[in-house]
Amino acid sequence: MEKLSGKTALVTGSTDGVGRLVARKLGQAGARVLVHGRDAERGARVVADIETSGGAADFLAADLSALAEVRSLADAASAPYPAGARDGS
Repeated sequence: MEKLSGKTALVTGSTDGVGRLVARKLGQAGARVLVHGRDAERGARVVADIETSGGAADFLAADLSALAEVRSLADAASAPYPAGARDGS
């Protein structure tokens, strides 16, 4: 996979299955990964997995069946450091 240092990747549905695998691979390739899901506990586990592998990740909760939450997720993902995310350290 291409080196992604300095890039940010939002992976929707990344608390389980294929999304989780994609998020981990992107983290290993150097991207800062925005882990998305509805379950904060599962999201925290994915973030920990990515960080343990040397990557950087933050969790953003949103229910994609609710338009207001989709808009909030888009706003958070486009911010330099999403609300609820670390300050970039």
